[in-house]
Amino acid sequence: MATVTAISTKGGGGGKSTLNYVGRDDKTENGRWVTALGCTLPTAYDEFKNTKQLYKKTGGIQYYHFVQSHPKGYDISPELAHKIAVEFSERAFKGFECVVATHTDADHIHSHIVFNSVSFEDGHKYHSNKFTLNSLRELSDEICIKYGVSILDKPDLKRQTNGITTGEYRTAMKGQSWKMDLMNTIDLAMRQAKSREHFCRLMKNKGYSVRWEEHRKYITYTCPNGMKCRDNKLHEDRYRKEKMQREFEIRRNEASLTRERREGVRYKSGNACVRQQLESIDSTKQADSGYATGNTIISGRAVAEGRYELSAEPDRGRTSADALGAEECITAADLTGWETERAILYADETARRIQAQAGHKVLENCADLAGGLGDIACGLGALAEMIEDEPDDEYYPTCERKQLAKEIKHKEELGLKM
Repeated sequence: MATVTAISTKGGGGGKSTLNYVGRDDKTENGRWVTALGCTLPTAYDEFKNTKQLYKKTGGIQYYHFVQSHPKGYDISPELAHKIAVEFSERAFKGFECVVATHTDADHIHSHIVFNSVSFEDGHKYHSNKFTLNSLRELSDEICIKYGVSILDKPDLKRQTNGITTGEYRTAMKGQSWKMDLMNTIDLAMRQAKSREHFCRLMKNKGYSVRWEEHRKYITYTCPNGMKCRDNKLHEDRYRKEKMQREFEIRRNEASLTRERREGVRYKSGNACVRQQLESIDSTKQADSGYATGNTIISGRAVAEGRYELSAEPDRGRTSADALGAEECITAADLTGWETERAILYADETARRIQAQAGHKVLENCADLAGGLGDIACGLGALAEMIEDEPDDEYYPTCERKQLAKEIKHKEELGLKM
């Protein structure tokens, strides 16, 4: 789970104060977790400067500073974290004087890596560009895997990343970044939202206003602290307006297909068995996050209904073109980055529907018992709570509500006071 972040060195002079800070005894357990590569810690600053003077490259950037961090609460020993950081530095900055210091005084273990901008081996200067950080993170992941340390999901190469500033890194590590809070709130809302309007309501309930207009290129968020932020400043492509619009389009289409299937069942069956059939459908429905097979994503429902067989080997599922409806497949181009949140939404909806159906059964069973007045009231109360908890009416069609009203009226006519 380690991540690598670049810390700006502008205005940092030659790095003397930075080296003094990262090597402090109170942060490194009295220097236990400090390693100097190609130099020694007490004289590292002078050695940095002498190397630059030797090769007559005293201008420009004087040193570089990276941090390899493990998230708050992740269980890793200081010894292993430092070992990983040292190996990472040896491979990434070979030939440069470097100081690696692992700090254990915070609630997340992290290693500072400070190295000279000029190589002591041949005098060439280290250059960093927009691809440098990605390659460093890949190397960090490789070493973490080697030592059995879990890593972050490999980012989509096409996903936009605008980077994180030094200030954002420092505040994020303390859990104080308003932009990180905004992203976390959006993530949670996307686990519940069925439409753009629903999403905006959920965000408003959390204190965020959302300006999402058709004629505007960006979504603009206003945070509880008054700060404003556009979607293109949230580091990942999935927060962009076009991606979120596509996600809600997929969710709307899925909701429409679900209603059509359920209405089809009602049309073909009598009222006596309709709820039983609906329960059968819902109990086999999979969270529709999709299964990747080459350039095609197969619907989770297709797998659940036995029309597609998953293999232990990737890209080796078997299906029939006639067995899959057109609505069951989407191409990889339709991936929005919100597939996990969509799966959570569908799973919650399925659980809610099964609960509601169980409430109906409680009513039916209680109606057959002369002395079951208390149970009936209890069942009605539980069912009412579940229905009130549902934010949208579309998942409880009008015909079901009418049927429930008829049942209540019928019981009242029999003398069972509701």
